[in-house]
Amino acid sequence: MTLIPVEEDKKTIAHRFRKAHSFAFLDEGQIIVQENPHKTSKSPEFFEYFKTLNVDTLYVKELGYKTLLTLLKMEVEVFLVQEADRWNQIRPNSLLLLDKENAKEHCSLGHDNKESN
Repeated sequence: MTLIPVEEDKKTIAHRFRKAHSFAFLDEGQIIVQENPHKTSKSPEFFEYFKTLNVDTLYVKELGYKTLLTLLKMEVEVFLVQEADRWNQIRPNSLLLLDKENAKEHCSLGHDNKESN
């Protein structure tokens, strides 16, 4: 299942993943939007919740480096959305797959000291 963090209008891609108002879940052509109940939770609580969602793919506008490393350890593929503002404008061939090699260049939120794990 693919997850996209969205703003309160439930269509605009949120600039923050963990603090997004809601999440749009894409599964076999169906889209379900649910409010993010952990937008103010600390990291451990958020990721415990995230594990229950059965997400294997994440589309984001921005992401912190440590958050990406946590997601990679959870075997979630993370794609950077660069050319769309709403989830229905996303074109899969325009997405950038984030990995440990390009993460330091593209994951700019939250952490200035980006050490490898």
